[in-house]
Parts: sequence; C-alpha cells; structure tokens
Amino acid sequence: MTDEASDTPNDRVLHVQQLFVRHQQTVLGYVLSIEPNFADAQDIVQEVFLAVSRKAQTWSAGTDFLAWVCTVARYETLHFQRTRARRTARLDEDVIELVYADEAVDESEWQHRVDALRRCLSRLAPRAEELVWRRYHGAQLPGEIATAIGWTVNAVRVALTRARNALRKCMEKQLEAGGQPR
Repeated sequence: MTDEASDTPNDRVLHVQQLFVRHQQTVLGYVLSIEPNFADAQDIVQEVFLAVSRKAQTWSAGTDFLAWVCTVARYETLHFQRTRARRTARLDEDVIELVYADEAVDESEWQHRVDALRRCLSRLAPRAEELVWRRYHGAQLPGEIATAIGWTVNAVRVALTRARNALRKCMEKQLEAGGQPR
C-alpha cells in the first residue's frame, strides 16, 4: 500500500496513526503469528501504535506502509518476549528473524484467511466455540477453563484438541475451495 503523507510533522503523525488504525487487525494477526497469547498480542499492538507514532517521520510516503509497520511490530514483539513474556515454547529470535525478515504481508490474503476462520468458528458446536473463545480470546489456561465450566482439565484439553482439529480441517477445505462457503 502506498499512501501519501502530509507536509507538517503533526500531519504526518496523524496520517501514520490513521493508516495504523486502518491496518490494525492485520497487524494484530501478524503479531499473533509470533506471539500466540492473545492478551499479550493486544498489548504488543498498543506498543506498536506508540512506536509508529514516535517513528512517523522515518516512514517514507509512497512506500509500503504495512511492510514498515509489520517490521516495527516484529521488533516490538521480540522486545516484549525478551523483557516480559513467559518464554515457554517460543521460537528463538534468530529463527523469527529468518522466517519474518523478508516476508511481505498480503493484506487481502490475510483477510481471506480471517474470513475463512470466522466461518469455521461459526460451524463449531456452541460448547466447542466457547472453549476456543475462552482459550484464545480470553487467554485462559485449560485448568482455568475446567474450573469455570466444571470439567476436568483433561476433558478440556481433549475438547480443545477436537475443536482445533475441526477448525484445521474446515480451514483446509475453505482455503482449498478459494474461501467460498461450503
């Protein structure tokens, strides 16, 4: 995406902030691909907003805004993981750099996948949808979910595994079919 910025420094900051808001869901998805904890990813996206606001003068109008903001997001995510996050089962920084360094974010492809995931989530049984929501949106651990709904931890883990398998199969079908509802 190539967007033009205004002349004054304040106008440029405002313009960068408007572009960020327009692409915020894509940035969140990008951060989630590195930091899977939803609550932490939301915190990181807020930090990215502040960082791009501070760095607005370094963005060159006429260049790919989304690529620039995702680069900032990658560095903010790595900084977060180094300083505050639980490092359980995370990729090493050098691996993340190799995987994401030259990756261009295709917003239309990302939106296509998000739409497919929404369709697949809506097809889950209500209880499975609730478990997925609690785990990934609510950032609850299986033990917390078990306590909240009166199940055993093992039952929650099995149900989440089944829900993830159903989502994966549905996503494969959706994307194979070009994202058209099936």
